[in-house]
This record gives sequence, structure tokens and C-alpha cells, in this order.
Amino acid sequence: MRRSTVMAAIAVLALVTAGGTTATARQVAPTPLRGGSIALSGADARAFAVPPGMVELWTAQRPGGGTQTRYQQMVGGASVLGGQLTVLTDRAGRTDAVIGAYFPGLKAKNSATVSAASARGIAAKRVGSAGKWSSALRLDPRDGTLFHEVESQRPDQRWVQWVDAGSGAVKKQYDAVAHGDGVGVKGDTKQLDTLRIGGTFYLRSQDRRQETYDAMNKAVLPGTIMTDADDHWNFNLPTFRTPSQAPGVDAHYYAGVTDDFFGEVFGRNSIDNQGMTIVSTVHFANRYCNAFWNGEQMTYGDGDNKTCLPLSGGLDVVGHELTHGVTEFTSNLIYEDESGALNEAFSDMMGNTIEFYAAANGRDPAGTPDWLIGEDVILSPDIRPGFRNMADPQEDADPDHYSEFIVTELDNGGVHSNSGIPNHAYYLAVNGGKNAGCAGSLSGHRHTADCDVTVPAMGLSTARSVFYQAFTSLPEFANFCDARNATAAVGGAAGSAAWAAVGVHAGCTPATPPPPPCVSDPDAQIPFESPHPYGNNADCTWTYDHGAAGFAFHFSLLDTEKDFDYVIVYDGNGNELARYTGLDRNGATSPCIGTPTGVVRLISDSSVTAQGFTVDAAVAC
Repeated sequence: MRRSTVMAAIAVLALVTAGGTTATARQVAPTPLRGGSIALSGADARAFAVPPGMVELWTAQRPGGGTQTRYQQMVGGASVLGGQLTVLTDRAGRTDAVIGAYFPGLKAKNSATVSAASARGIAAKRVGSAGKWSSALRLDPRDGTLFHEVESQRPDQRWVQWVDAGSGAVKKQYDAVAHGDGVGVKGDTKQLDTLRIGGTFYLRSQDRRQETYDAMNKAVLPGTIMTDADDHWNFNLPTFRTPSQAPGVDAHYYAGVTDDFFGEVFGRNSIDNQGMTIVSTVHFANRYCNAFWNGEQMTYGDGDNKTCLPLSGGLDVVGHELTHGVTEFTSNLIYEDESGALNEAFSDMMGNTIEFYAAANGRDPAGTPDWLIGEDVILSPDIRPGFRNMADPQEDADPDHYSEFIVTELDNGGVHSNSGIPNHAYYLAVNGGKNAGCAGSLSGHRHTADCDVTVPAMGLSTARSVFYQAFTSLPEFANFCDARNATAAVGGAAGSAAWAAVGVHAGCTPATPPPPPCVSDPDAQIPFESPHPYGNNADCTWTYDHGAAGFAFHFSLLDTEKDFDYVIVYDGNGNELARYTGLDRNGATSPCIGTPTGVVRLISDSSVTAQGFTVDAAVAC
């Protein structure tokens, strides 16, 4: 980032300290700040002062001393989408990195006339009323609209919907459950931390930090806590279905290893850094070959004994899924597109790093640390075991370079496949060398892009610290460029080189929230028009006051995806007068509008767009 954009150049009125108090800050020469992503280091970071309107979310100790403090930008009572800043200080209290995003001058352009309860009702109509519900009022910096972020947590779904706080229109909907991919049980003996109550032993640690449940092959959570009469957890059926104990043994034991890893390596007090109990459920559903973090707990299926074994049997998978929890309580990366791929990649990074931690501390003798994901539990590998390979992503048909980024509407924008790019950056940061596509890919995949880049090896202990601090500091909508800039801000040249080798270079474009599909206008003036092209998931209205009844809209452009996207004309009383879809090469004139005002509405589905519409005249009728 150029120095002219540095936030330190703002005249700051107050500084929110790590303790949450407010102190007067010295003023510095004011320079207008452009909104967007920020990654500062060196003198720029030391000159930084937290701007007004930021509220502290959390603070944590950094490995080796110093603090990592995260702030959320607020406008009124609404939290700004992507408006998070994380300030990293050294042990002397000096700021040495600032990562995140800030949007100055934001004002809401609509009023929160739709209540949180009404927003929940709107959301429930789309996905049903089941689940545990929560909501938060948010402000979208792209268009200044207030919206309710409504969430419904179910056993294996986590629906998130953005409901416009003014109109009640649903702006976005996606399933935020963070899924893993396959895994199994190795059959080794583990020492368990259990709790005895009377004559029964419970799969609950004595410090109450881990507890493990049995869903009994039903889609229920958390299920029934697992018990045993003699504390020898060795009953198993041939296919590990309930009430087999091996999946629970692994889930419980590996949750403890993961908890110890984050505590000993990063000083983190459980997943939320507040000592939360890590709840795990095994035997979820029937022949379920997956695992997921749903925002509250971990859940594992038994597999089908053909594709995969019980998923809790792989330490890297358990570590991967629990790292989704760490992400939720830190950067909270949105689970779609590039931010979702970063979310998945960070879980892969920490999952594999936990394998090396366990090996160094004798915590998983039956496992061998490597750069594969799920290799202990996948029964039908391709070239190498597992379903992802951080050392050679293309071995599993995942991209190893940004030029190969997969654009798709599947899998929330290809979050599992595209994680191969940051995964490979992490592998190179640890081990050094060149991109696997430059030479040596097991799949025979080759490319020439950035083959002149040789990454210096950081080593595992340095790389894990750099990437942990960078990824837990990102704003929620971060893209690969933001991750690159954050890694460089914390780790310097070596972190920058690792990203260059996968095609993400200095000078890349940081994320700003993408433009909205369209923006409503309650005071439209002739001519008015949609964006050209409009975006997916649009639902916008343009209200025009003609001053007198008896007029019609003339469209010089009408172009939408036929039978999926529509331009609709209403009178001032909300009566639909006309509905257009497809391309009208000659333009069109709407039916006569018998009220002084008329409305044009554009709605689109989740894929394929066109040029939209232009109203160039209001004609008498």
C-alpha cells in the first residue's frame, strides 16, 4: 500500500486502547483516507492510530510477547461489513503491523424500518423455522444499506441471510457450515482424559474442556454423551457404526491435542480464546462421509467403509475443523469465493501443522506428519492418499497458481478447490523452493508462470506464527491479495515470495466488497437505468413521481436472462402492470400508469446476467 493511503495520516481525535479505555491522541497532518483494505508494517504501522468509530472486539497475546487486538467499525448501532482492523504490537507496546479494512465517512442510506424479528420471519419463510436463530444489524459499505444478518444453525446447516433493513428484500443467502472431506480410524491405543461419576465413566475431560457425544447415526446434535463402565473404550463393530467407541476416542483425544497446540504454540485459550468447551459429536447420520464445524461444535460422520472411514480418525481433519472455529472467533472469513477459500486454507494449514506438533511431542505415534489432508482415512486415493495435497495441489486437480483459479458457483465458489493456492503458498513458505507446477508435479501438470521465483524457507515454527497472525487479522471479506499483504506485513520478504510463487504479487488489488447487483432509487428521475450488466441476486426498485396520473415508461433497453430475470412495472398502489424478460431489440412502452407515481423493479437469480434496462422517457397516455 502506498504511503499516501496510510491511516496514520488522519487527524485522529481519540485512540481506543487495548484495555478498552479512551485516551487523547496526538494529531498528525490530516490527509484524506481512501476506504478499503489496509496492511501496514514498519514506520507506517508505528505511526498508526485507531480511527474514531472503532470498537474493540478482542485482544490476545502474541507468541513471544506483544498483543493482537481486533476492532470493529460501527456506524450507529450497525457493524460495518468488512470494517475490521487488527493491530499487532511488540512486547514493548509498539505497533509493528496493522491489518484489515476501514471505510471513512459512511452513512446509512436507508432506515431500519424492518425489525430484527421481522427479518427473522422473512428468513424463515425461505429456509424454514428450525434451528437456533440469531441476528445482527450491519451496514454494507458498498451501497450504504443497513441489513440484518440473520443466521439459523441446524445440525448440518448454517443458513445466513442478509435481509435489507428498509425493504425486507433478501440480498444474499448461503450455507456457512464449514465442511471437511472424509477421514478414518487407525486402531491405535490412546490415553483418554475422562470423568467418573459414580460407577460410570464419561467422555468428558476432567477440566471440562472437551466432551464427546454419540448421535446414534441420526441427524441430531449434540446427541448423548458417550459412557463406559470400566474406562476401557474398546468396543467396536466392524464398520464402526454406533455404538462403536473408536470414533469417539479419536474425536475426544484429537480435540485435546488441537486444544493443546493452540494453547502452547499461540497462547490461545481454547477455540474462542475464552476457554470454551470443545464439543464433538460422532456417529452423525448414516454413511455420512464428512465432518463439519457448525458454529458451536464439531460433528463427524462414520463414512461408508468404502470411500472413507469415520472422519474423527484423522488428526489433520480434526485440527482442520476446529480451526474453522478459531477463524470464526477471529477473522470470521465469509465462507464463499476467495474469503471462503482462505477460510478453508487456514484450516488446512493449521491441521497439517498440528500433525507436526503432535509428532514432535509424541502425541500421535500411529500418524506421520505430511502435507496431505485426510490421508489416514480416505480409502480410495488417486495418486497419493488423502483429498488435498498442499505440496502439489494439482495432484488432486486443485490449482497451485492464481492463474488457474476456478470460477464456479458450486461449493460456495469453489472454496475447497481454490484453497490449493494459499495452501501451496504456506507449503513453500515453510519448505522453500519453486511452485510444484514448475517441475515435479505428480499429475504431470506444468506451467511457466512465476517459475523464476524461488521461495526462501522460513521453517515451520516461523511460518506457522506468521500465517496464524496474518490470517486471524484479516477482514471478513478478504481476498488472496489481502492475505498476501497481511503475510508480508507480519513476515516480510519471505512471506511475500511465497505468495509471488503462486501468482499473487505486490501491487495486487485488495478486496473491497464487490459492487451490489443494483441499487434502489426512491426518487428516480428520467432517465434512469440499471447497472449494465446488472448483478446476480438483484432485487431493486426505482420509484418515479410524474406529478400526475396518465403516463407510461418508455424503455430504450430491455435485456434480461429470459425466464429467470425480470423487469416489472407497477403503479403507485403496487399493482403489477407489466413483466418483461429476455431481450427486446426494439425497446418497449409500458401500459398506462393511472397513478402519479410508477415503479420499475429488477429481479435476478443467482446466475447469468444481461444488460438490464434503461427508461429514457415518460410519455403521456
